[in-house]
Amino acid sequence: MKKITLISGFVVALALVSCKKNDTKMTSESYSTETTVTDENGKIDSVTTTSMDKTVDGKKVQEYSVPYKADDGSRAKATFFDNGKSKTITLEANNNKFVLDFKKKTAEGEFYERNTITAETKGDSLLISQDNQVIHLVKIK
Repeated sequence: MKKITLISGFVVALALVSCKKNDTKMTSESYSTETTVTDENGKIDSVTTTSMDKTVDGKKVQEYSVPYKADDGSRAKATFFDNGKSKTITLEANNNKFVLDFKKKTAEGEFYERNTITAETKGDSLLISQDNQVIHLVKIK
């Protein structure tokens, strides 16, 4: 009886040890941040652009944030994310955050959309549309 219990315990312990999952993934990350300080009309202003490239088991993930400015002086930040499977843009302004999905490549940039909000990149410009309102943003340099 002791031998059977001892053997059963040994088999269970062996099974638990042999089922241990090995989750080693090859990962590399690189980050970059660029801050530009400008002086407009005696007013000092700074702009920070960040980017992150990450590779996990050969799959590349890219993310970069760009500051934009509207005609009225208000600011917004656009974060572009691409993991190889899906592409999105996250727009942050006035304590609001909107995530839009990539729909198509255009002649001058890219087009994103979710629900009733659309965004289109055109060089240094970002056009955001919701209902009949269009907001024109320009990349801060």
